[in-house]
Amino acid sequence: MARDMESMILSFGEIQEPHECVTIAYAGVRVESSKLYEGVYPTDAMKEVIIYLQQQAQELNGDGVKNIDVKVVTTKDKNGIEVIDFLGQGTIIRLK
Repeated sequence: MARDMESMILSFGEIQEPHECVTIAYAGVRVESSKLYEGVYPTDAMKEVIIYLQQQAQELNGDGVKNIDVKVVTTKDKNGIEVIDFLGQGTIIRLK
């Protein structure tokens, strides 16, 4: 049975508890650069990426996500507008 979001294990590194690795999860959030600090903060996008990783773990009956990594990349969209991509990945785990 999947853990609820509030009790899920989240780690930016390795964990000590015995566990198995289920799969790698990926998530991405795009924010227009002009909207940063105008009602949208970088921490909002980071939180959203983590929530997407948690949701994937929950769908796979995982207990959490370890080795979470979030990269922040500035680029332009197809219309030439500067955007910031928050790209995350992590390993979904299930405790033994």
